Amino acid sequence: MKKLLFLFAFLCFTHSLSAQNNIPDWYLQVYEKADLNKTYTISSDIKPAFLLSDFNGDNVVDMALLVVNKKSLKRGILIVHQGLCNYYLIGAGSNFGKKGFDEFDDTKWMGGWQITKKGQVYETKFENGDIVGSVPRNLKNNSIAVWESQDGAPLAGGIIHWDGKKYKWIHQGE
Repeated sequence: MKKLLFLFAFLCFTHSLSAQNNIPDWYLQVYEKADLNKTYTISSDIKPAFLLSDFNGDNVVDMALLVVNKKSLKRGILIVHQGLCNYYLIGAGSNFGKKGFDEFDDTKWMGGWQITKKGQVYETKFENGDIVGSVPRNLKNNSIAVWESQDGAPLAGGIIHWDGKKYKWIHQGE
């Protein structure tokens, strides 16, 4: 009887969460199966609360969702590749980006995000902390643009893109 009550409560919670945020069931199944719910809570601090696109180029829609590490309270992005059921964590206590200037383990600075279509983008280049120009980069897949906001307007940020093996950072702006 206790198992049935637990199962009923779990299904109600999952259905409620899915219906409330329109989070696809396949994403929640990966989230629960990998026990990510033990370490992270799903966040909706930024709108939209999640992004759907083919981030890895396999012609299957993937999903990026905001999460918060329950212990450290550090915010991040959890990307799940649908079909493969692989997941990747950006921030939320996990270091991401290049060593030094662009490295971060918390996306609390993030004021917004959106899908960036595949194609050419520009990466800001620095020398001794000063901007020295930009370099064109070609995105093979749709990617995730994130930015810091100041007074409600985008300031600086970058693009999180799949390189075929892992997610990488392209810095944009100041």
